[in-house]
Amino acid sequence: MKRILGSMAVWLLVVFLYAGAMPAQAQEEYVTVGYMKVAPGQGDAYVQFEQELWKPVHQERVNAGKILGWYLYGVGSPSGTEVHHNYATVTFFASFEAMENSYPEGVWEKVHPGINMDNVNERTINTRDLVRNEAWQLLDQMPETPLATPTPYITVDYMKVPPGGGGQYMELEQLWRKIHQVRIDEGSMADWALYSLVFPGGSATEYNYATANGYGEFKDLNNFDFAGLVEKAGLGMSVNEVSGKTQAARDLVRSEVWYLIDYVQAEM
Repeated sequence: MKRILGSMAVWLLVVFLYAGAMPAQAQEEYVTVGYMKVAPGQGDAYVQFEQELWKPVHQERVNAGKILGWYLYGVGSPSGTEVHHNYATVTFFASFEAMENSYPEGVWEKVHPGINMDNVNERTINTRDLVRNEAWQLLDQMPETPLATPTPYITVDYMKVPPGGGGQYMELEQLWRKIHQVRIDEGSMADWALYSLVFPGGSATEYNYATANGYGEFKDLNNFDFAGLVEKAGLGMSVNEVSGKTQAARDLVRSEVWYLIDYVQAEM
């Protein structure tokens, strides 16, 4: 899902509607996502810039306890010149309040002494277009403790749940949680997480929930027997019943495949 957009009223509404459905261990974790558009042929330069200039700064933020981790992803699908974004940065925070003032005082001078910050800001703007920032709340995840090493591939599914449909959608995700648990136990999937959008908000928002499925190998993105998983999960439902409940509870707005480029994170 560096920087906070939207209104406090939207965030309070999200909390009041769904706090009863959220697992206790996930209630305080938040994520910001920056969607980047990098010009054709400039991908290597952008990645080098993130790694050489900004990664050490994010490591210092981790060391200072300001963030839990920072991750740089490339977007493998969709692709092409007309895509909205082709890179994403993801930052994890231990609480909502932690998103404010998340850079330690003097961090730039400590990490990069002698480098002019104005020049860095100009280079940052010229290297990529920051399309949009979003803030998300973590609602649930498996395993409950994040992996010591993040997975090389994730699929990010963006959902639109209609007004008043939050309870029905959360019930649906609990069914899918059992299916994902089977895949994790079998080794064809590494982890799974469920998020609700905090900022920006409003009725015109394209989506309001997202799931992220992590995979250790690219082949596992499409390597599963859905009917077999439903049976193994012990849902007491047919494949058609699960599919019907899924379609009734949410609209799958978009699905993306991201690949991990680099990261820093606190020790697990």
